[in-house]
Amino acid sequence: MFYGVDIGGSKIALAVFDEQGEERERAVYITPQTTYFALIQLVCEWIIGADKRWQTQGRVGVGFPGIKDAQGRLLAPNVPVIHGQYLQQDLQQRLARTVYADNDANCFLISEYHDGAAASAKLALAITLGTGIGGALIHEGKLVNSRRGGSAEFGHGAMNAGLLARYPQLPLFTCGCGLLGCLETYASGTGLARLYQHLNQATPNDALLGPAIITAWQDGDASACRVMSLYFDVLASGLGGLMTQLDPDLVVLGGGLSDEDWLYEELNARIPEYLMRNVTPAPLIPPVFGGSGGVRGAALLAKRAA
Repeated sequence: MFYGVDIGGSKIALAVFDEQGEERERAVYITPQTTYFALIQLVCEWIIGADKRWQTQGRVGVGFPGIKDAQGRLLAPNVPVIHGQYLQQDLQQRLARTVYADNDANCFLISEYHDGAAASAKLALAITLGTGIGGALIHEGKLVNSRRGGSAEFGHGAMNAGLLARYPQLPLFTCGCGLLGCLETYASGTGLARLYQHLNQATPNDALLGPAIITAWQDGDASACRVMSLYFDVLASGLGGLMTQLDPDLVVLGGGLSDEDWLYEELNARIPEYLMRNVTPAPLIPPVFGGSGGVRGAALLAKRAA
């Protein structure tokens, strides 16, 4: 059996896959926010329980948001509880087995390349929309990556200057990575909430979170419509720049919004104005295995290494 663990800022998904790649079991928990020990304990207890339920010692793959430094510590500003920790090494020690780990967007794209939306692509780009923004590239079946696993951190690219000129009221938000004006500070789930708070001069108590903003937009609320229009432009500008620079065969979206038809309608209408002239946009497509497909990709990390 192969176990996939997908650690996000708000939730942790864990699943069991058999030798044929069929999912046999899945669980989702709220990501512990208090202590690193609580997170390690949760993951290890579930894996040890799965070993007992399936009468085996499963091979473990883990997806995480961020990168590893030269010593193997995680740089994961969107998940403070694991930021600066030796997650892979600690899990290996607690579980007494090899643990395979990679960036969560890489895991998502691995999943979509294997019988998914990116299966036919020579060069595929993935963008995951969640607490932050993740990115991944795969070329002829191999991830484009460095030894640290930090390639394709597109969420930490700078905001499009033309967009800043178009929206002069748009502030330069400070990112948890230490940079200023990163794409994910505007176009992630937390970025959407930040835009709403800024444009409506809302206090923290009055500010809406992403799902509530989207609901208000769908109900025709004027303030939410203004925020969502800006949000779509920000995301379209980021995607347009990547399409121009990388010229992928396709772009597959992941994360909680990736199953929503309206997201593709809004982005496809806007992306052309943020492309180099006479460049045709790459197809923007939803995932086959759902926005949470990173857990399947994490299991494939372990399977591909078998």
